[in-house]
Amino acid sequence: MFHIHQPRIFKRFANVRAAQTLRGRTHLPYGFNMSLTVGDDEVRVRAHRARLAERLGFAPERLATQRQVHGVRVCDVGAGYVPEESDAIVTAEPGWLLAVSVADCIPVLLYDAERHVVAGIHSGWRGTAGNITGITVEHMRTHYGSQPRSLYAYVGAGAGECCYEVGREVAEQFAAEHSRRIGGEKYLFDNPGAVLAQLLACGVAADRIEMDPRCTICGTAFHSYRRDGARSGRMFGVIGMPASLA
Repeated sequence: MFHIHQPRIFKRFANVRAAQTLRGRTHLPYGFNMSLTVGDDEVRVRAHRARLAERLGFAPERLATQRQVHGVRVCDVGAGYVPEESDAIVTAEPGWLLAVSVADCIPVLLYDAERHVVAGIHSGWRGTAGNITGITVEHMRTHYGSQPRSLYAYVGAGAGECCYEVGREVAEQFAAEHSRRIGGEKYLFDNPGAVLAQLLACGVAADRIEMDPRCTICGTAFHSYRRDGARSGRMFGVIGMPASLA
């Protein structure tokens, strides 16, 4: 079994490939882990990455990762790209598969159907508080000419409001509708709902957004740092345009 979920929203486009990997059921607790920094066997992780890239039609060496820091920096991917500290990457060049590493944070994948530009965004609560999604949409507009009306988006599986407990200091950074108080200074936070609100505020059409409703904390098909702590793997959200289809 190949452990990926492929969003429906991009299947209408012959030149786009996108997926979110799953946990898998072998080599637990790491399973189909994509991270080189969580204690998993490096050879196996690199094999997983290569297998993912090749399955989607990309050369493994064109899998573009980033050094995520829960910030709002956006980097462009092209010839000579080297991973930097960023939480969003963008490219208009076919042949690159953009990767976002997650294990409760949300992978947001974007495609501009007119300009043929793709983006991968890492949006944990800090990134959402900083509006990393809105900043990426604006980056696509100013650097590539992308208009929000031309964008299609997948908001991947992440920690859901059913399980994502945060403190008051986090909840107060968002509109009241994105959190629910459960007693004392504790709240359940709706990060996917906050990301959706940001996409809509940018001008992305509601019928061009696919929301994955699954929660990574209570959904055992996923890696979850909240649930499993240090012995959790990481998933990739990936999107790209294969060179063979350009």
